[in-house]
Amino acid sequence: MKKIYKETAKMFIMAAIIGTVFSFASLSQAGDNFIDNLTEALTSGTPTLELRLGYELSDLSDNGKDAANAINLRTRVGYRTGEFMFNTAYVQLHNLANLLEEFAPEDDKYDVIADPHGSRVHQVYLDFKGIPETNLRLGRQEIVLDDSRLIGNIDWRQNGQSFDAVSLTNKSVKDLKLYGAYVNQVNTILLDYVDLDNLFLLNAKYSGIKGVNIAAFCYLLDTESNADSARDSATYGLRLNGKIAAFDYDVTGAYQSDFADGENHDGFMFNTSAGYKIGKVRIGAGYHYISGQDGSDRPFDTLFSTAHKFNGWADVFLSTNGGKLKNGLQDFFVDVGATLFWGVKMKAVYHYFDTAEDYNNFDDQYGDEIDLLMVKKINKNFKVLLKYAHYNEKNDSASYTNVVGGHDEDVFWARIMFNY
Repeated sequence: MKKIYKETAKMFIMAAIIGTVFSFASLSQAGDNFIDNLTEALTSGTPTLELRLGYELSDLSDNGKDAANAINLRTRVGYRTGEFMFNTAYVQLHNLANLLEEFAPEDDKYDVIADPHGSRVHQVYLDFKGIPETNLRLGRQEIVLDDSRLIGNIDWRQNGQSFDAVSLTNKSVKDLKLYGAYVNQVNTILLDYVDLDNLFLLNAKYSGIKGVNIAAFCYLLDTESNADSARDSATYGLRLNGKIAAFDYDVTGAYQSDFADGENHDGFMFNTSAGYKIGKVRIGAGYHYISGQDGSDRPFDTLFSTAHKFNGWADVFLSTNGGKLKNGLQDFFVDVGATLFWGVKMKAVYHYFDTAEDYNNFDDQYGDEIDLLMVKKINKNFKVLLKYAHYNEKNDSASYTNVVGGHDEDVFWARIMFNY
C-alpha cells in the first residue's frame, strides 16, 4: 500500500507542477473567484467505476504441469474533475484480487496465467486545453494508437498497460489529427515498470477522403541499455483503413531500423485484412507477416502492442513484442461474425501459422488455431463474454525459437463486466 501512495504522490506532484504553471498563466481570468472556481472544478467532477469478474482456464499440453485456473476481480475507481483555467485532472486506482490462484507463477505446478494480484495507480494525468483544438496531457495515461498493433493498453489482461508520458493531440486542421508523445516509463501487465531513456511517438491521421483513413507514424525507442543488442529501434509505417458500403479493409506496413544504441534492426511487418457484411453477418480474411532473424538482421519488434488482439487468442506468439520471434511469422486467417438472437454477438476465426524465415535451417508451419467469441450486452453498464482458443501444434516445439508454449493449448475465459 505504501508503494501505491508513493506512486500517487509522485504522479500528482508532476502533474501539479505543470498545472500550476498553466493556472498562474491564466490567473487573471479568474479574478476574485479563484477559490470558488477551483472548488467548483474539484467538486463537480465525474466518478468512474469498472468492475470485471473473470474466470480463465489455460491448459498447455505435454509440459508436465496441471491446467491453470484463475478467478479474479478487477476494480478500477476513478474521478475526473471539472475544468479550472483550461485544466482538468483524472485519477484511476486499480486493484486485481485473485480469488482462485491455481496458476504460475503463484504456484509452479500449474500452467501460466499472466494476472498477478496487486494494486497500483493505473492512470493519473492533467489535461490542459488552453490552446484551440489542442489537448496537452501530462502523467500516467493509457495510449492506444491506430489498431494497437504497435502501441496499446493490453486491456484484455486484467491488469492492463499504461505509460508515464507527456502527449499532445491537435485537430486544428480539418480532418487531420496530429499526435505526439514522449514516454519515459511503461507500466506493464505484470505490475512492474520498464524505465526508458525515451520513447517518442508521432502519429498523423487524415480522414478527409470518403471511405479511407490514412495514418503515418514514427516511433523512436531508446531503452536504458547502451549495448549493441539493445532493443532501441526506429519504426516507420503507414496504415490505410476504411469502409466502402458493405466492404471494409485494413492495411498496415511498417519498417524498423537502427536507432540510438541498437544495431542490426532491418525488420518488416505487413498486415492486411478485409471483410464484407451481408445483413447481420460479416465474412472476412487476412494475412499478417512479421519478419524474423535473417542473418545478422534481427526480428521485427512489435514494441508495446496489445499483442493478444493479433495472431490467435491462445497467445502463442507474444514474443513478437520484444522482437524475439526468431523464425518470424506468417498468419493466414478467415473469420465470420454475426449478431444473432437477443443481440448476442458471435465471432469465429481460423488461423494457419507458418514461419517467415529459415532460421537455424528450419522452415515449416507452426500450427493452426480456432478462436470463438460470444458477447452479450445486458444494458448500457453490464456485458458478459465467453471466449475460447484452441492452438494445434504441427511440429515439435523444440524446432522453434521463442514460441510461447508451442504445444497444443486450450484457453477459455468467462467474464462479467460493469462500467459506470
